[in-house]
Amino acid sequence: MKPDSRKLRRFAVQLPTTFGNEATPERGTVLNLSFQGCAMTTETMPAIGTYLSLQIDLLDGTVPIAIELAGVRWVSGRRCGLEFIRIVPEMMARLRAFVSLLENTP
Repeated sequence: MKPDSRKLRRFAVQLPTTFGNEATPERGTVLNLSFQGCAMTTETMPAIGTYLSLQIDLLDGTVPIAIELAGVRWVSGRRCGLEFIRIVPEMMARLRAFVSLLENTP
């Protein structure tokens, strides 16, 4: 995906994430974030077209933001792009508030 084809600006971050399922969770790092998706890096790369859940740790001592369903849209080396598909309203509100904070940080 070309960066200019995105509908929303993504913000550079380095946030720990856990993804996959509870039986075999994988760890990664979110590298950029919007409220519609993110890019992450991980040792165990999911395949394009895979659907997964993930938890993004905002490093603020609160419960991680849970993304119920995300689709893997691209993979390049040790990076992949995820589109957020399903998020409960409470988690979406937290994600939007966090992204808004990033937008307003110089």
